[in-house]
Amino acid sequence: MVFRNAGKFVHNRRMRYAFPSLGVFFAVVASTVFAGVTEVHVGDKLERANLLKPGVHRYVRYTVTPDGHRNAIDIWSREISFDTKDGRKLMRVQQQWDETGKPVVLVQDAWFEADTLRPLTQVKRLTRDGTTTTSGYRFFPDKIVGMDELEGNVKKGFVQTTAEPTNNWETDMEYLQALPLKEGYSASINFYDPGLDPPARYVYAVSGSDSIATADGGNIDCWLVTIDFKDGDHVITNRYWFAKKSQVLIREEQKAVDGSVLVKTLLNPEA
Repeated sequence: MVFRNAGKFVHNRRMRYAFPSLGVFFAVVASTVFAGVTEVHVGDKLERANLLKPGVHRYVRYTVTPDGHRNAIDIWSREISFDTKDGRKLMRVQQQWDETGKPVVLVQDAWFEADTLRPLTQVKRLTRDGTTTTSGYRFFPDKIVGMDELEGNVKKGFVQTTAEPTNNWETDMEYLQALPLKEGYSASINFYDPGLDPPARYVYAVSGSDSIATADGGNIDCWLVTIDFKDGDHVITNRYWFAKKSQVLIREEQKAVDGSVLVKTLLNPEA
């Protein structure tokens, strides 16, 4: 994944690629630490898909420097909706990423089977300096292809083969929300970020429980989910806090080799 640093739009929604000092990663499959990894397959009915509700969640992303300064990057809006097409229930996830202080916007539109989150299509529209670039993809069991029928698609003719069906990594937050998170649970998931690195399996593990403080002095009980990536001699860990009741993502953190921390945190609903 190409990193776009603080002076440019951070295209990738996956926090693991957020720092320029990080190169190409592979997942550290910590089977010795997290025994009994559940291998999740595309098309499996997700046990807690009912937790995915229509509505909008907004997140702000910012970095915290080793000396405590905070620098805002962007705001994400993610809307879930449902529709019935050709006799089957589908889920739609629409995203808008607004870079702070700059007229740079990324809009994403993805469709899935509702109970499995098997991906069907993904369209990205990136607007920068008044110019919009469109890229669209369609998911098949053995490949991901460019949507040739999509007007202006710069990915016409694109083909990425895959040894097994893959999930859409642009919506990992929603996918993880639908899993049966509990103490000791870990899952191996095949993910693909359309147009970027080839599909691969990654292990997400519930490493324990934690709580997130709220502005009114309360606390949200959370499952703490972790995933490790290796960069040379360094292991980079992403940490996710999912509310136990709703399994909505409340917070995500990644610490870079230089001590900086990238944070993504849920905003309160707008009035």
